[in-house]
Amino acid sequence: MTDSAHMAADSTHRTLPLGDLLAFGDALRADDTPESLLAEVVETLRRIVGSPAVYARLRDLDSDTLYAVAFAGVDAPLVERLRATPIGPAIYQPLLRPEYRQSSSYLIPAAVLPPDVPDTEAIIPASALLTPLRGRGDRLIGVIVLAWPDQPDPVTVRMVEAIARQAALAVENVRLAERSARLLAKEQLLAELGRAVGATLDLDTILHQTIDRLAAAFGSGLVALLDNQETLMVVAAAPPLDTLIGRQLPLLSGSLAWVVQSGQPFVVDDCRLHAPDMALFGPDIASCIIAPLRSGGRVIGMLSVVSRQAGVFSDEDVDLLEAIAAQVSGPVVSARLYAESQRLAAQVQRRADQLAVLNSIARIVTATLDLRESLPLATEQIQRGFGYPQVDLFLLEEEANELILVASAGRYAPERVGYRQHINLGLVGRAARSGRIVRAEDVAAEADYLGLSERLDIRSELCVPLISNGKTLGVLNIESPERAGLTEEDAAVLETVADMLAGAVENGRLYQRAQQAAALEERNRLARELHDSVSQQLFSMTLTAQAARSQFERNPARVPALLDRLHETATAALAEMRALIFQLRPPALRDQGLVAAIQQHAQHLAHREGLRIELNVIGDERHARGIEQPLFRIVQEALNNIVKHAAARNVQIMLEFNADQVAIRVIDDGKGFDPAARPSGEGRHLGLLSMRERAAELGGSFNVHSRPGAGAEVEVVVPLRGRHINIERPE
Repeated sequence: MTDSAHMAADSTHRTLPLGDLLAFGDALRADDTPESLLAEVVETLRRIVGSPAVYARLRDLDSDTLYAVAFAGVDAPLVERLRATPIGPAIYQPLLRPEYRQSSSYLIPAAVLPPDVPDTEAIIPASALLTPLRGRGDRLIGVIVLAWPDQPDPVTVRMVEAIARQAALAVENVRLAERSARLLAKEQLLAELGRAVGATLDLDTILHQTIDRLAAAFGSGLVALLDNQETLMVVAAAPPLDTLIGRQLPLLSGSLAWVVQSGQPFVVDDCRLHAPDMALFGPDIASCIIAPLRSGGRVIGMLSVVSRQAGVFSDEDVDLLEAIAAQVSGPVVSARLYAESQRLAAQVQRRADQLAVLNSIARIVTATLDLRESLPLATEQIQRGFGYPQVDLFLLEEEANELILVASAGRYAPERVGYRQHINLGLVGRAARSGRIVRAEDVAAEADYLGLSERLDIRSELCVPLISNGKTLGVLNIESPERAGLTEEDAAVLETVADMLAGAVENGRLYQRAQQAAALEERNRLARELHDSVSQQLFSMTLTAQAARSQFERNPARVPALLDRLHETATAALAEMRALIFQLRPPALRDQGLVAAIQQHAQHLAHREGLRIELNVIGDERHARGIEQPLFRIVQEALNNIVKHAAARNVQIMLEFNADQVAIRVIDDGKGFDPAARPSGEGRHLGLLSMRERAAELGGSFNVHSRPGAGAEVEVVVPLRGRHINIERPE
């Protein structure tokens, strides 16, 4: 080594006067370590003795090997090789021959130094003086190796040995101080952890506090707990083990199974060689400790720490991990018991809340037999009471094999009320066909899922059929944007709700049929009234007119009296006819509203004429309150025109209600016509004229779009501004 290299080495280490060096075992600094102390010793020895190279090795008590820790006068590349090459008893024991002994040291000639070890390269061509580092009780803790170029000087050798003894004592003192510091840190860590986990019953907080302490003490950490099915699941972890959170660990065999079964800790010095099952921690993990979490005489889980270096964990590390496990086991059990009690309490409360919602739904569906009123209110209560994102209620129209959306509540506005879906389509159709509950945890995996364009975020769906007397009446449909967002518990509760709704629908339809029967009776009564009153009066008018004609020539003086009687009879007949006409307002229009009246009329017409008539409704029909009669007549006349003249097969009726206007469109695929080709007053133009007049009376517009061979479209738009129509329900 050059002088400049020696100077550089001198500048990097503290050197001590000889007197201080011989006494420094009793004067330690707070930041001293065995490595830093020995670095000062070897640098000072190199300077005092004049040795070209001095280094120190410490003894590993477990393996009895010597590992290099401090260097003076040794090149950097060789330093790295010395650090990486521990020397075992098989190498150094044969060198300790009696003829090489110098006091308590050994002077080994260069010729007998073992080849192929970096120590020989550091020493030759000089001899090697091996001076032991012996602590209290003459226990060997290491060795100082000096390159010794000259003949042995007994005085110098004894001085080196004296320095070595002081260095050994200093190393032991530092180790004691380090151990005391570790014990103090351990006590502080356990005390802090005990306060942190003992102050809460929240399991997540306990797990996070535990992981934080493990990471601080070991640089890693993992907590796994056994569940009721004896499955070991990772519930918390710090890097590099955080990717295992939520993973189930194997318990059939191997180290984990042994820890759980025996309740004892397990240390793996080299996972790759001695514990292949530890590969679950990752390919770069070399060593680990596993400590059981025990409570009440049984294992409830485990803690684990890992390292990327082999053989780094000591008995003290095992003791610390076991102490941490003992500290957190009780709080973990308490937190789990508390969480279970909270779950049971929440379950009881949830059952009470469910019963309250069911009672409110029962009150709604029994309060009225008008399905138009009860079903939307019940649907809204289901959505709000149970907190579902979206609730839709479909009723089955058997003649058309279609499901009709009659009520909707939730995150999507109910503009699609009136929407029709064939029974062969979608999960709703599957529930209606099978009469069984359909629950899809992931709608993307369902081949027959039918999604709507405005509901692309839906991920799960629950369809519960409404069944009465073995007959499907409709389907209650629940949708959620979360995968598996609807559970078996939801299905059980909604099955009860569906039974209520089925009963309400059945009763409502019986009520509707009763109303229809009453309407038929009313029509028969009107027919009798026409026969018994108006027709009799008309017959009397005929006789009076004939008498007046005959008396006009015979006795003209009697004619005025006959004419007066004719006038009176005609007036009475007119009044009677007006009363009867007023009573002829369609029952559905009077009792159920405009949409229901049009729907009933369309269904009757479709059945009679073999047409396919589709009705689409947007908005709330209550906006048209007060003008239902003329609007109904417009649609009625449009359909009559189609039946008489269009030869159509498909008809579409579109009704749109909002606060500003009512829009009606009636579209057919018939033979069409040229609206300007024929003079008004003939054929279909009489019907067109009637519709135009009705629209004008309402202050609206009337338009016809058609051409031969392309069907026809009738469009009526009636403004509502200024009509002051109140669509709120009466109190």
